[in-house]
Amino acid sequence: MARFPHYKRNTKALGELLAKASLDPVLKKELVENPNKVLSELGLPEQATELLKFKVVEAETDRSTIALPFRLNGKKLAQSNPQYLSELGQLLQ
Repeated sequence: MARFPHYKRNTKALGELLAKASLDPVLKKELVENPNKVLSELGLPEQATELLKFKVVEAETDRSTIALPFRLNGKKLAQSNPQYLSELGQLLQ
């Protein structure tokens, strides 16, 4: 299951994207190599794709699974960047 700040309007599109990526090696490669771009094209808000760095992690199980956890921008967090922290706080409310 995807784990990232998402909105109800993106849930169906995200499910469709993951299903398509599991069947289309070209799309899967693009999703793995540039998830922020693909998620932005999917309709994830620009604020989320700018604030968060996404990484696709494929589980090694009997069935194919792709998880999309998000990672905070460590550099901006370490600098206590007020704009980043404010936007992050608004995003995660």
